[in-house]
Amino acid sequence: MPTEDDRPAVIPSEVDPDVECVRIDDPGELAKPPEPPGAAGGQGPRLCPDGYLPRRRSRGEYPLAGKRVVTDEPPILNPDDPASY
Repeated sequence: MPTEDDRPAVIPSEVDPDVECVRIDDPGELAKPPEPPGAAGGQGPRLCPDGYLPRRRSRGEYPLAGKRVVTDEPPILNPDDPASY
C-alpha cells in the first residue's frame, strides 16, 4: 500500500559514501539489518536514519557485458595460473 510520505525513496548515507539508504514503508515485516563492525551495543554512527535500510551503491565505473569486464586493453595472463605456462 503506497504511503503519503514526503521523504525521498533513496538518500545517501552520511556515514559511508559507498552506501545509500532506501526508504521502507512497513518496517514491521523486515528483519533488522546487522550492525556494522565496531558499532556493537548501539555505539558509533548508524549508516541510515530510522525508516531507511542500507544498500551498497553500484559503482558503475566500468562497462560490463554479462560477467565480462569490457576494456580496450589486451588481456593479461595470470602469472599464478599454472595453465598459462
